[in-house]
Amino acid sequence: MSDVLIVMVAIAVAVIAVAVVQAARIVRLVLKARRKTRGIERDQLWERIYGLDWGDVTTNNYGFAPAEVDGPEQYQLQMYSELFKRLRARGRLRVHTDLLEVSCGRGGGLAHLVRGWPGSVRAVGLDHAENAVRACRAAHGDIANISFVCDSALSLPFADRSFDVVVNVEASNDYGDYAAFFREAHRVLRPGGAFLYCDTRRARDVPGTTQALRDAGFDATFNDITDHVIAACRQDSVRRRQLIRTRVPWLYRILLRRALENYAAIEGSRKFAKFRSRHRVYLMTCAIKTPAPQPALPPRADQRRVVELLA
Repeated sequence: MSDVLIVMVAIAVAVIAVAVVQAARIVRLVLKARRKTRGIERDQLWERIYGLDWGDVTTNNYGFAPAEVDGPEQYQLQMYSELFKRLRARGRLRVHTDLLEVSCGRGGGLAHLVRGWPGSVRAVGLDHAENAVRACRAAHGDIANISFVCDSALSLPFADRSFDVVVNVEASNDYGDYAAFFREAHRVLRPGGAFLYCDTRRARDVPGTTQALRDAGFDATFNDITDHVIAACRQDSVRRRQLIRTRVPWLYRILLRRALENYAAIEGSRKFAKFRSRHRVYLMTCAIKTPAPQPALPPRADQRRVVELLA
């Protein structure tokens, strides 16, 4: 065997070994995620997912059907359009809007909102994954009124009452403490501001989620949009399978095919079946920040005198 061939074989073995090690790390992170772990394992998993080459893909939600827009990501963008419809229905549009999306992913949904916003808008997208923020800046850096920051949903780096609208799409299940996130969203909203929120929940957890929103200081009523999500997952399954085949490294596909299809809620996956059986539902709301209760004022002197006489 020639020296050149030996070197080529050694390089190939080294590349395969590195790929196996990386894939093994991904498998461990996915297994921990299945056990509902949070914190650093989840953060590392999302960093690796967003670090893959997803091409022109800029959204990451299950989608809403029917869609009123065209294009490969029509169902995912429609999810944002449905949230905007609820904002408009509640009469919360203003001449100027300061808009925040928490867990903006690759930024396509936020860019979709900004491009169609009726009036002046300044938007900020926040994500905890540096690879996601990097992708946002590369894809949407030409939009002058959008900026992106890397930080935590549970400790938003903004002053109280900084925004008129906060958006959160299909992300809060990964936070570990969604009630704490609701409180943070309430804190950074101005009085009367709107929290555009949608996510999946186990059916038995819906009352607790509703109560957590109210305890955080929101007036909120959930709409169950599960049927629309099921339709989007079914109609979009071919595209999602194609993305897995063309964008996910081959070794990951071999080791994690079922987990990837479940993550994407492809028709036939466990996640898709849970939606169909209503074991898991998809909720959406435009929640309004209610005024903080005012502290009771001490009685005036004449009122105290009346109380003393009655006593």
